[in-house]
Amino acid sequence: MLVGFVAGGRAFEAEAFLFDKDGTLVLFDHWPLVMVERARRLRERLGLSAREERRLLELMQGIISLPRGEAEVQVAEHLGRLGVSRPLGLVREVFGKVDREFPFEKHMKPAPGAEGLLAAVKGAGGRTGIVTGDSAAATRRNLAALGWEAWVDVVVGTDTCPTPKPSPEPVLQALDLLGLPPERAVMFGDSPADLAAARGAGCPAIGVLTGLGRPEELLPLADALVPDLSAIRLSE
Repeated sequence: MLVGFVAGGRAFEAEAFLFDKDGTLVLFDHWPLVMVERARRLRERLGLSAREERRLLELMQGIISLPRGEAEVQVAEHLGRLGVSRPLGLVREVFGKVDREFPFEKHMKPAPGAEGLLAAVKGAGGRTGIVTGDSAAATRRNLAALGWEAWVDVVVGTDTCPTPKPSPEPVLQALDLLGLPPERAVMFGDSPADLAAARGAGCPAIGVLTGLGRPEELLPLADALVPDLSAIRLSE
């Protein structure tokens, strides 16, 4: 059913509430630690020197905001320059192992208002989805760590939709899974890519400032801009 809400002083209504993950539903705080663990495991597998590990970590800390597939390729290219053969398969293997074993429950921090909004939308009869630049598999493990599985109906990531945002394809895939058209949806995100994907799919785009996007980057693409998800108010 359609759920009314107010964002940035404007009234909207939607049945499907779609969210980016990192920077929108959860903060980026845990990602530097994830990158440290990925670099450590690659060093152990490859016998890298301390200097090589530092340079690898410098690269990885600089690509935190990239879609997962692009980040994997950049790390693999770096390792290839060090003489590692077939590095992409190794990178994907190590990243996947960290996904399964990193203690996300200790380090992930929900963005302000995220938990309350997910629960409120579900309680009001709305549908929810995550459209992320991370993998869907890793995202589901994140949801389990946060105890949010019951509040999210569908997850679309780089392993289920190979064309990342700002393409509208991930948004359209989420809506297809929900069985709803774009005109009954809204997308929340912290980056220009999130908002461009929403606009390309034909649904309103709400920018949030809990991630890496700056107001001047988001405003041209946003139907409304809010400091965080706690500023979203469902209609009575």
